[in-house]
Amino acid sequence: MSRTVLLTGATGFLGMEVLARLLERDDVEVLALVRGRDADEARARLDGVLDTLYDTRPPGAAERVRAVPGDMIANGLGLSDADRRDVLSRVDSVLHCAASISFDLPLDEARDINSTGTMRVLDIARELDSLKRVVHVSTAYVSGRHVGRFGESDLDVGQEFRNTYERSKYETELMLRAEAGDLPLAIARPSIVVGESVTGWTPAFNVIYWPLQAFDRGLFDRIPASPDGRVDIVPVDYVADALVHLLDRDEVHETLNLVAGDSAATNEQVLNMAAQHLGRPRPHLVDSSESPDLEEAQVYLPYFDVRTEFDDRRAQEILSPHGIRPPALDAYFGPLLDYARTARWGRRSVTREGAASALSAA
Repeated sequence: MSRTVLLTGATGFLGMEVLARLLERDDVEVLALVRGRDADEARARLDGVLDTLYDTRPPGAAERVRAVPGDMIANGLGLSDADRRDVLSRVDSVLHCAASISFDLPLDEARDINSTGTMRVLDIARELDSLKRVVHVSTAYVSGRHVGRFGESDLDVGQEFRNTYERSKYETELMLRAEAGDLPLAIARPSIVVGESVTGWTPAFNVIYWPLQAFDRGLFDRIPASPDGRVDIVPVDYVADALVHLLDRDEVHETLNLVAGDSAATNEQVLNMAAQHLGRPRPHLVDSSESPDLEEAQVYLPYFDVRTEFDDRRAQEILSPHGIRPPALDAYFGPLLDYARTARWGRRSVTREGAASALSAA
């Protein structure tokens, strides 16, 4: 089915993985909303994304993706008159990946980007001449500090939040439930997204990577985390495959948890795997009161005391028949760490294509 997709967030990790999949299809054209003062600046940023993905760009990529300069929180997404006419006449599907994933933004700023930005996208979607689909990327951590099962239909369960990112994404889902009933909308909630399951490739080394990097460098022999805390991790290829599949499933108007679910590992299991693969003595797990006095620790360590068990039964009913399912962490944890070391934990640039080529040559 031929589609013209308005993609937001193409310059982010998940968005660029989605873009790569869309460019693999010859029946899809992409208008990528990119922050920029003009077409040249937006194009330069999109070119940077393509250079991160490819050593050699796939045939026809330049003709099938165009950078559209805009501003997520501006009225009308800050589109020029000409770009607005082009978007409204051509686009039939919207995939909204853009968000601030900073955990320490002031709440008003997080709301501007994550909630107001989503409202601006919905405003444009309602004006599209041939709208078939809207897919919004949320987060499983709208669950906040909830203890116990958290289902795909759950939202307000009286939870508290670890940070402004979680709260603003939760408030965005509340807004979508109240105001987006007229749209062909699916909401996808990934948990912690890491590199590709086969190559380990990622340009983003945060959350789970931070303690692993510190451990690999021998900085910690103690990690403040609960042994049975759940580390719900999914590879970016699973999430991207699910999002692209949902673009074609116009009839699915639901919220899906894109998570490891019942197979999520515990902190103790993750540390055992890391110690074995990195060849280092296993660190001791200690109380959170003994956390290191580092800014990164205060931002990320709350995710190592998670007591939420995510239910993804409906997601699996929709995705599994098409071969889209999250692999077990122990099946791809090695490639994650191997790639992280190859990329020197983000200090060395490796393209997505280059990571795949290196694996094929090994």
